[in-house]
Amino acid sequence: MLFKSYTSALALCAMALLANVSTSEAHVGMKRPCVRGSPLAGCPAPSNGQTADYNLNSPIGTHDSKDSPLCKTTAASTVRPVYNAGQSIKTEYNVGASHGGGHCQWALSYDGGSTWVVVQTLLRDCLKGVAGGAPYSVDVKIPSDAPSGKATFMWLWNNAVGNRELYSNCADIEIKGTGSGSLKGVAPLIANYGTDSLLIPEFATAGMDDKASAFSSRASVTVTSSSN
Repeated sequence: MLFKSYTSALALCAMALLANVSTSEAHVGMKRPCVRGSPLAGCPAPSNGQTADYNLNSPIGTHDSKDSPLCKTTAASTVRPVYNAGQSIKTEYNVGASHGGGHCQWALSYDGGSTWVVVQTLLRDCLKGVAGGAPYSVDVKIPSDAPSGKATFMWLWNNAVGNRELYSNCADIEIKGTGSGSLKGVAPLIANYGTDSLLIPEFATAGMDDKASAFSSRASVTVTSSSN
């Protein structure tokens, strides 16, 4: 009887592991630079009260619900790679299902995520045509006038096809710039993230409404670094 119970427990554990694997492979998540809570090889162990996130590829919400906060994890990482202002960050993604591509935004915050400024946008074609398991990367340039300080680098993605979802991962970094100061730009457009957000409908083919005009109306914003 003991052996039977032990065998059943092993089977349940195996099923749970397979469920985690299949979930992590679905959808898309940013894997480089290492994001908060990343369990991937080559990334620092989760720190600052974080737990390993084995579902990095899952969305943070849909137009009907907010399931996780922006970044998915609010606790900042202790280990921060250093980048120079004007340098490009080679971002890499774990692609399970690219859902016809979509809109991507990359943004910086110097105040722990209270204020964000967009540093790059790619409309419609972000992840478009990428097969599951295929490599995908985008070089994202840090503005040359970005101030020095500890910062958070965020990726956002609204998929073109499928459930109306928002994806987000964040990496904590340090920027070497021109000292303390400010960076001006536009705030990210947060869409398909709760019923109070903008609904971007499916845009599988050219001519379908992808709400691209909303991105040209993003609010102006200034983020400030204390060079800490």
